[in-house]
Amino acid sequence: MSITDNINKEFLAFFKQHEIKTNSKFLVGVSGGSDSMALLDIGLKAGLNISVAHVNYQLRNEESERESIIIKQYCLENKLNFYYKEAKINLLKNIQKEAREVRYQFFNDLAEENNIDYILTAHHQNDNHETFLFNALKGNGIGSLKGIPDRNGIILRPLLQITKTQLLMYVRENEIKFGTDSSNLTSKYDRNFIRNEIFQRLRNKFPKFEQGLTNSINFLREDYLLLNQLVDEIIQPLLEEKKDHTLIYFNNNVPRQAWYHFFKKFGFNYSQINIWLEIDSQTGKYIESSTHRISKDRNNWTLSMKTNQKRNDKIFYIDKNEAIEVPIKLTGHLCETLSLEKSNNMVEYFNYSKLTFPLKLRKWKSGDKIQPLGMKGNKKISDILIDSKISTLEKENIFVLESKNDIIWVVGVLINDKYKVNNNCSLFYKIIYQEN
Repeated sequence: MSITDNINKEFLAFFKQHEIKTNSKFLVGVSGGSDSMALLDIGLKAGLNISVAHVNYQLRNEESERESIIIKQYCLENKLNFYYKEAKINLLKNIQKEAREVRYQFFNDLAEENNIDYILTAHHQNDNHETFLFNALKGNGIGSLKGIPDRNGIILRPLLQITKTQLLMYVRENEIKFGTDSSNLTSKYDRNFIRNEIFQRLRNKFPKFEQGLTNSINFLREDYLLLNQLVDEIIQPLLEEKKDHTLIYFNNNVPRQAWYHFFKKFGFNYSQINIWLEIDSQTGKYIESSTHRISKDRNNWTLSMKTNQKRNDKIFYIDKNEAIEVPIKLTGHLCETLSLEKSNNMVEYFNYSKLTFPLKLRKWKSGDKIQPLGMKGNKKISDILIDSKISTLEKENIFVLESKNDIIWVVGVLINDKYKVNNNCSLFYKIIYQEN
């Protein structure tokens, strides 16, 4: 069996293994080098519905232009959609990181605009080896040592079991044109140093080292899956899902590494979790990843999506017999009859004669006070929320309703005793709070 037949067989096995329909719409990221041109040709011969995306970073002058021409010509000959982007990279920053961010942003934008199902990239077995050693030298854990994922959302890497040597044999066997990136020949970049210096010496001393690394990475990947299953079995009984957050009942018997592996899924690193577990944080303290927040809520924690919205101190005005939808849903109307059959604090009645309209709605703030129902003196709202066992996260979304700068209602919690209905009331004002 030829190298072409072997690779085509491995390629199609990837889609069968991941239960991906081959009649889906695919976008292939092509640099113009041997790896990506091989991927493009393999995908075409497999009968995939392919479009092609290429970014010209304009860093290597004629080389960059030649690669763009090679890809464009291939697409013209095979009647493939070709998406092209020219980009300027800041040479003062990490060039490879900048290029990767530009590239994937371009790919994702194209996928969204053109209803593309999957993005294919040409990462191969040797890329996996480089990533493994690179992360090992940086001191990373098993999550990084398990290699490049062959599937990450809509991004697919179907060549991870194919070596660089096999891909070079493929393009030569099929007479496919490709460009050579001269920057790959220099060892000034970390990955190039690993590829050109370290791996070459390993190859001379241990001719079969590549297969050994591949086996190790595969074992680590399987161990990582098992580790996550065991962590979930430990942590899941301690979780309680709320409307907009997860309440976590902290258990000191849970190993530190288990907490780390659980929170890592939400973008937290080892250092953050390590410090969080060591510090006896006060209620309200929190740490954040790029997407989530962990905060202390008495003896427990809350895990929530991070919001980039700044505190909204805007005041909303509500006139008589008026309803509002934003920032919360309140409906008020005047009534002559009173129904006290209510089982929660979502509906309240007020002494109409003591209200001054328009009422004002805003978020509560530190220092706010109210005279709770049944009490003679004022009490801080912050203390009321603590007594009511309202979580730190929920406190951020508590509103107060004012009449002439006097708080008449901590919405959904309690009303001001001075505005309660009594036997002398002939008119009542009913306000209904509905959660969005």
